[in-house]
Amino acid sequence: MIGYIRISDPQRADGESQREAIKAYAAKRGIQISDWIEEHVSATKTELSERKLSSLITSQQSIIVSDITRLGRHKVMELVGAIGQIASYGELHLAYNDIIINSENVDNAEIIFTVIGQSFASAVEAQKRSERAKAGHAKRKAKGLSSGRQKGQKVKSRLDEHTAFILNLLDTKASKAEILRKLNERGVSITRSRFYSWLEDRGLHNKKAEFQTDMFQT
Repeated sequence: MIGYIRISDPQRADGESQREAIKAYAAKRGIQISDWIEEHVSATKTELSERKLSSLITSQQSIIVSDITRLGRHKVMELVGAIGQIASYGELHLAYNDIIINSENVDNAEIIFTVIGQSFASAVEAQKRSERAKAGHAKRKAKGLSSGRQKGQKVKSRLDEHTAFILNLLDTKASKAEILRKLNERGVSITRSRFYSWLEDRGLHNKKAEFQTDMFQT
């Protein structure tokens, strides 16, 4: 069993939270992790064949990831293909979801739509952050102002790395207190007020309904 960690942007995230989530999941399931693979690469700027993940699939390794977005989040068919390939010979474990995908349940529509939906929601949120940043930069440039961060401007947060995990808990109607507790268990310590502000800033209170509607309209 391989613990796989992918970091899209090393400037705002590191692999420790993913590693701890995988370790906790493996301990709970009594799974022995034989090796760790970590890579710093954007899934949007590379093909699956260019990443270390591809060699794991080729060598038919069962894999544990913190969440489905570590396999990718923008290229839906590529993601579905990777899930299918892994399930055809072994198991894909999603630590945050506490889900195992294998040959017995890979055709279960509820499971697949749930994990693909989370990936889609994460991709939408990332795209919105990018668009807001570009729009803000263009606006300030047009006014001849510095494009540096201004007081009150939304900034990147370490919680951004845990968006998929938080979305999954919101899907299960977990309370904010429960989400904070689970984040703390994974070494993410944050105050209630900061967490609420993060949810509000990123419009995640109703994110479940939003990404489900978008997914079936496209």
